Order: sequence, then structure tokens, then C-alpha cells
Amino acid sequence: MITTMSKGQQITIPSEMRQSLGLKQGSKMEIEIIGKKIVIKPIIEEDLEQLLKEQKNINS
Repeated sequence: MITTMSKGQQITIPSEMRQSLGLKQGSKMEIEIIGKKIVIKPIIEEDLEQLLKEQKNINS
């Protein structure tokens, strides 16, 4: 699927994709560059809680 970057440097994730992944306003995403690709991965709430716990343990 092709989308266009807006004047404000934003892209829109098509509604079919958002719905199939259960994404809504405020959903967290992980964004990384792999080679010459931008990869966007949704962060599931349980995964985010686990990441925060792990980060807390590392900083303790």
C-alpha cells in the first residue's frame, strides 16, 4: 500500500491496517530503520509494561 507524507512530515496508516491491528489514537509504535526501510511495529500494552519493568530493573 502506498501513502504520502504530509506537509507536517506525517503519514497516515490506512484504516484497514489500523483496524486489523487494533490501533487507535494514542497507540504506541516502535520505529526503526533496517537498511533503507522504515519499520513501524505496534507495541502491545502488555509488551510495554514488560519493557518498562525491564528498564527499571536495569537502572536499579
